Amino acid sequence: MTMTDTQGQILDAVLTVIVRQGIRSLSFRAVAAEADVALGLLNYHFDDKESLIRAAYQHAAQRLMESSRTAATGTGSRDQAVRSFIRGVFGQEFLDADYLALRLSLWSVARSEPTVAAINAEIYETYLAELSALIAAARPELEGVHSLRRASDVMTIQLGLWVAWTLRHDDEALERCLKRCESIALDDDMPETSK
Repeated sequence: MTMTDTQGQILDAVLTVIVRQGIRSLSFRAVAAEADVALGLLNYHFDDKESLIRAAYQHAAQRLMESSRTAATGTGSRDQAVRSFIRGVFGQEFLDADYLALRLSLWSVARSEPTVAAINAEIYETYLAELSALIAAARPELEGVHSLRRASDVMTIQLGLWVAWTLRHDDEALERCLKRCESIALDDDMPETSK
């Protein structure tokens, strides 16, 4: 979706309202007030509450993907590109209790709303594909399935790290686990299973 500044402002307001009031309390009126725009403008850009939630979910997920992509761009070595991509989703914007509350709300919607579930699946597949491609470029001797498995293992740990860091704010544990993710992605001695 090509987004205007106004649409971005509206979607950021949607995310703020979801964090503050919960997804059930989301209304066009609350979003318009948070975005400081006229209610009619909101109706002009979005058909209904569901389309607003879908667009906000996609907006949040795209921001996350762009953070990893930007971090990996121009890093020099292929190994460093993998490390930077992994760490890209752990910037201050994403290490925030409000951000985790937002993700939990959006994941909850994805469980019951097929359209949001499809967006969720697409974002995860994109992240896995991009991380897997970076791993394969750094370790060309790996079979494709092994770079994908490594990417999947890293992503699983990353999801847990968000929750753990938000609950405990343990920077040392976060750094250890990020290094472990890098090791999973790049360690030449990592045992590969055939299944």
